[in-house]
Amino acid sequence: MDAYTIIIVITYLFALFLLMLRIKVSHKTIKPFKLILLLFAVSSLVYLINYSGTMDIYTRILIFLPVPYLVVMTYIIEITNIMKKAGFSGFAKKPMKIDNELSEQLMSAVDFLSKRKIGALITVERNVNLTPFINKALLINADVSKELLTSIFIPSTPLHDGAVIIRGNKILCAKTYYPSTERTDLPMTYGTRHRAAIGISEQSDALTIVVSEETGNVSVTINRQMEYNISKETLSLYFEKFLKMN
Repeated sequence: MDAYTIIIVITYLFALFLLMLRIKVSHKTIKPFKLILLLFAVSSLVYLINYSGTMDIYTRILIFLPVPYLVVMTYIIEITNIMKKAGFSGFAKKPMKIDNELSEQLMSAVDFLSKRKIGALITVERNVNLTPFINKALLINADVSKELLTSIFIPSTPLHDGAVIIRGNKILCAKTYYPSTERTDLPMTYGTRHRAAIGISEQSDALTIVVSEETGNVSVTINRQMEYNISKETLSLYFEKFLKMN
């Protein structure tokens, strides 16, 4: 096995490891590993250009083609953020149209859970695809309803631990686990759910609602920021701004 083949295989394996790792640890933790992957990718390109073995050029290019894709998928959050800042948000995946019925169902479910101090973690996908987290969860794929959402988080049920992910008007999955944020400046009042909500906001642009089981307080995270203990009116404003309601 020549040097080109070895570096390509190492790049593939490391990229796959990194893609699996990013759904288990925080975005900040894997930054050094991303740089290593980039180094492997550049090395692969250098070996491709300067290859002196017996493999023909077409085979070498064919073997190399998945490498740029793996790099892009690893850096998708950074690429999306750069595109938004540059004004090219049209290239990002458009959020599915969400109607007022979803807002009402979410509001009713959150109010029910909050009044009874039932802990909950509800994430609504926006531009950044959450499929890596969905694939590790229990698939549901059912219409959003207050009854289904509240039943999921009842403490005696097997699904209450973890998060629910909503795409469009569907509850895609439950029992989803997010990497906890590594921030050290957070108040002591932030529990495991709050830290997980901030963690997913560091890896995507999703809107996440947290209901505290200790206090019943409702909090929202988006764009790496959390607003703690918000009112129903404030939650409604978040829906109007970030869920693109009719």
